[in-house]
Amino acid sequence: ADWYLEDGDVTVNADDAGQTVTQGSGSAVSDEDPVISQRDSSAEISNTITISTSDNVTANVTIKDINISSSQDAIDVKGSSSANITLEGENKVFSESGSGLHVSEGDVTINGNGSLEAEVREDPVEDYNHNAKIGSHENEDMSGRIHITGDATVTTDDKTEQDGGGDGAGIGSGENGAMSGTIVIDENARVEVSGNDRGAGIGTGDSGDLSGNIIIGGNAHVS
Repeated sequence: ADWYLEDGDVTVNADDAGQTVTQGSGSAVSDEDPVISQRDSSAEISNTITISTSDNVTANVTIKDINISSSQDAIDVKGSSSANITLEGENKVFSESGSGLHVSEGDVTINGNGSLEAEVREDPVEDYNHNAKIGSHENEDMSGRIHITGDATVTTDDKTEQDGGGDGAGIGSGENGAMSGTIVIDENARVEVSGNDRGAGIGTGDSGDLSGNIIIGGNAHVS
């Protein structure tokens, strides 16, 4: 089914019993292949997407022309959850005090033929946002797996330096967070990333230890 962010936050849950979608205060609805979009993608919206899985099940979600600007994680893949996120159209995920796409212990594949722009913006309280744009929060390890593949285009815009700064990675860990997981970019993916003030484009935030793997292969274009 189509789920429109104008109608509230969207939560996707998947386990051995199947996959459901809950929106706002509504009831869980069985949906194995939800498409989350907006009626008007030109307008920034503060409602968010949460993905939670268990029982070694992977959630399947398509995002299409979304434009989230939130004080929380725009998309939060909870804990060790697994998700396949298919991109259609142009998607933007911005956060003031979280990550554009939060991944810590989880296993996330980003594919499709659309685009995803992730950004962290100035925190209105702390001034700085030290979280990764795609990856973990400040003081949090990124021990999971982020796989960008297919014909997906992923960019991480940098707006914090002029607004106040921040030291998270573009893709990887936040400041003081270790990157012990795996980042894979392959097939025909196109990735253009930048860190914040002292964060890596791909890897760790400032003061983070790297013991994981960064693998670029196939026909991927990475800058």
